Amino acid sequence: MDKRHFKPQHQDKYGVLRLIPLGGVGDVTKNMYIYEYGNDIVIIDCGLGFPNEAMPGIDLVIPDISYLRDKKERIRGIVITHAHDDHIGGLPYLWPELQCPIYAQRLAAGFIRAKFSEHRLPKNQINTLSFDSKLQLGVFNLSFYRVSHSVPDSSGIVLETPVGRVIHQADFKLDWTPVNGQVTEVGKVAAAGDKGVLLMLIDALRIEKEGYNLSESTIQPTFQRIEENSPGRIFLTTTSSNITRIQQALNVAAASGRRVAFLGRSMEGNFQVARDLGYLEVPPGLVIASDEIKRFSDNKLMIIIAGSQGQPGSALSRAANNDSKYVSIKEGDSIVFSADPIPGSESAQYALIDKLTKMGGNVYYTAITDDLHVSGHATAEEQKIMINLARPKYVMPIGATYRQMKLFSSMAGQMGWGKDKVILAEDGLVVTARPGQVVIDGRVEAKNVYVDGLGVGDVGNIVLRDRRVLAEEGIVLVIVPMDTRTSQLGGELDIISRGFVFEKEAEGLLEGAKKIVRSALSDHPQGVLDWRFIRRHIEESLEQYFYEETQRRPMILPVVVEV
Repeated sequence: MDKRHFKPQHQDKYGVLRLIPLGGVGDVTKNMYIYEYGNDIVIIDCGLGFPNEAMPGIDLVIPDISYLRDKKERIRGIVITHAHDDHIGGLPYLWPELQCPIYAQRLAAGFIRAKFSEHRLPKNQINTLSFDSKLQLGVFNLSFYRVSHSVPDSSGIVLETPVGRVIHQADFKLDWTPVNGQVTEVGKVAAAGDKGVLLMLIDALRIEKEGYNLSESTIQPTFQRIEENSPGRIFLTTTSSNITRIQQALNVAAASGRRVAFLGRSMEGNFQVARDLGYLEVPPGLVIASDEIKRFSDNKLMIIIAGSQGQPGSALSRAANNDSKYVSIKEGDSIVFSADPIPGSESAQYALIDKLTKMGGNVYYTAITDDLHVSGHATAEEQKIMINLARPKYVMPIGATYRQMKLFSSMAGQMGWGKDKVILAEDGLVVTARPGQVVIDGRVEAKNVYVDGLGVGDVGNIVLRDRRVLAEEGIVLVIVPMDTRTSQLGGELDIISRGFVFEKEAEGLLEGAKKIVRSALSDHPQGVLDWRFIRRHIEESLEQYFYEETQRRPMILPVVVEV
């Protein structure tokens, strides 16, 4: 869809609330939502996403902020719902351009400060909130309530706007016995509902799961059983911001007499921040430095390690490939994956599990071990409870794939919300709200922005396409020496193949290719006047020849060398 598919119903610039998701709607990650009214803009969350198999060489994916670039002076602040990277990870890459205040609960603020220190960014605009905070940002008045999730200090946000009350409910669950004691404050949601809610945005990722989630507190007994059956080292991997999961692992290690080491930059950094802020209880002497690992016997070690999604270059991946300076996997080790794969990372996680199993490790993961992971996202029944507490006039699923959003729409229909009362948006669509009415009414640019090494946004779809071709089909380099005086062939052609065919076994194919190039040059007996044209002519001729001979389409790069 593009802008012309939407006929604006109103022409007034002000008096309307515009809600624009730049990430997190139709996908699960890189959450970022723009709330705009008149001259005031508030941003909720600024996350990142992870590359899939169609993005070779890409490290991270972040939202596209093109819409905000000429509106920076109107941005009153970025407000964070919780401390997961798909909600805060984009800040180090996007904040330098936005330069606005950041507001977050205590743990998220600590994680953000650590990220800014790593990226050498100033931290003076990172503001710490409490759940009792009342925040006025332009015409927006914001209040907060606690929700259970897989990271402490997760919050829901109530926005009082000139057109009505909006609840922004990012990731949450209903857990009445959470490890960290943070129970969802359903009373505050109900109180907002009593006052009237125009629109509720709500996490719909687990709409496919019926019933209710297990409590996070069920995880520790599973860790304990694994420890009792592990004569060697225990490697435990989970999301590095899952502080309550890490606490349960520490509890088991302390009870069993194992020392704990942390490996992986994100894991080490988040542990340090959480401990310093008092979110982790760590007995003295329990945690050791990574360079002390070899001092302890295998049955006295638990290593909490980053890499639960199978990310290439993660600490666990390096250990599996004998590329870690501290550990390598050996027979008798137990490796515990206490995290489900996020959509798009399934193949990477399972490939790493296979690798670890081949190395002799005893691998525990959620597909074969019950109670090893509990989702931090609400099931269908839990979503129903929150919706009925808030009783919004309109509901909008977020943080989910489109198929999950459609299932949410069906569920809402069964609860009495008609199709016109369920907003099924996607990244870049403009949701406009007036008193009593919410509709989709436009589109802005919201493409993926890729982070590759130190480059942000300098890799686009064309570069990705070329990388995919190189990975799948290979490359053929054609060296064409040309006499600058006559514009005729001035030496022997050279054709080099990489990732296409093995040259020594395909001499006939490459000799045929040289004839094709000579033929392409002979089509211009008066000399070549436009080298761009002749390069294209060589590419097209060889592309057709190689496809006819091999049914493959390598990337062809003609290089003219003047002699």
